[in-house]
Amino acid sequence: MGTVLILIAIGLVFGLLVFFFCEEKSLKHANFSDITRLITEEVKVSDCIEKFHTLRYLAYYFAIMFVFDVLIADFIYLPHGFGLLEITLYTFVTSLIGSGVILLVKWTYQPVIKLISSFLFGSIFMAASGLAFTFTYLING
Repeated sequence: MGTVLILIAIGLVFGLLVFFFCEEKSLKHANFSDITRLITEEVKVSDCIEKFHTLRYLAYYFAIMFVFDVLIADFIYLPHGFGLLEITLYTFVTSLIGSGVILLVKWTYQPVIKLISSFLFGSIFMAASGLAFTFTYLING
């Protein structure tokens, strides 16, 4: 069980670092008034996607986490014989704690943006780790 807790901590720290890097890169050309305009006015989604490049950076985050989780599954989970309980702990506990950390960071400054970021972190982390573990167990199992 100690190995799984260490993996949760490593996955959390690595996931948050990659996510914050990708998030900052996607909002590099935006200022707070642009973000407020997204919420208060009716704006075309395609314009926002082109300007902020959010989907591209979320795809980068997904790809990086997928590769990271494949490596964890292949080199740690399979050799130790970990099963669904350990995979579920890694996937859900890490995404839950990471989403909570994102909500706590700058909550009073950008509450709506942090709520969206929290959801994106948790959902992409769960999708990437779920697909990575499935892929690894199907290929090696």
